[in-house]
Amino acid sequence: MNERAPVRPIEPTRASLANRLSPGQALTEQPANHAAEPPEARERGPSFPPAPTAEAAVPANVAGDCPAWSRLYRYRKQMATQFGKDVFRLPLRRRVRDALLAQITADQRVLEVGAGSRKMGQELLRFLPQLRYESQDVDREQPHDYYCLDDAAGPYDTIFALEVVEHLTLPAIGPWLAVLRDRLRPGGSLILSTPNTFYPPAYLRDATHCTPLCYDELAGLVTASGLRVTAIYRIYHDPVHRRLLRRYLLGWLFRALGIDFAKQIVVVAQR
Repeated sequence: MNERAPVRPIEPTRASLANRLSPGQALTEQPANHAAEPPEARERGPSFPPAPTAEAAVPANVAGDCPAWSRLYRYRKQMATQFGKDVFRLPLRRRVRDALLAQITADQRVLEVGAGSRKMGQELLRFLPQLRYESQDVDREQPHDYYCLDDAAGPYDTIFALEVVEHLTLPAIGPWLAVLRDRLRPGGSLILSTPNTFYPPAYLRDATHCTPLCYDELAGLVTASGLRVTAIYRIYHDPVHRRLLRRYLLGWLFRALGIDFAKQIVVVAQR
């Protein structure tokens, strides 16, 4: 009887590993040194860096569990009662920048968490040149003041994080919010933006999103962290002809379908 050769397991492809990396993280191979490698290492092929986790944005000294559903539901219902049980009742703002400038003044010390390319900071400094702006991000390929949230000691007058919270798992959100709260001075503001779940493509188009957060649920989590939510906005900016079409001519259809045309939600809270 002829013996069958053992089947070697299929190694993951470069494309499949690349899909596990967050946007902006380079996929790099280790330099090949086949002479120094044992035969089994050469068979394994090139090695790749591990995929980053969303919890990397949370300081190492905090850990959390999922909040009790009854407590989260209570805060969510409270926020819906206060700001509107229908997403269309939330006021519209054209840009996230407008919501930020409504809270930030030139003499403030401000921290942006998950700042990316610092584009928003540059915009704020254009309007408020005296602003003391600082940035934090885990991406060391970009220039930032801090790469670990633990190092941003505060206190800050305003902290904002744009399109960051949805990249965290639900158990990580509570501890993360607590860390941000503790870095605010009394009376300071926390401003968060997240994809509007009533505009599905805003959340679904990014595979690195972990937690979809309806406006009242995000506001409820912020309230549960000990902050007072003062405003919730929908963000919508389009050319004039599209605004006329979506807001006025087809507004009734969006409401009937329960689908919003605004792509983002902004929650403003105060310590």
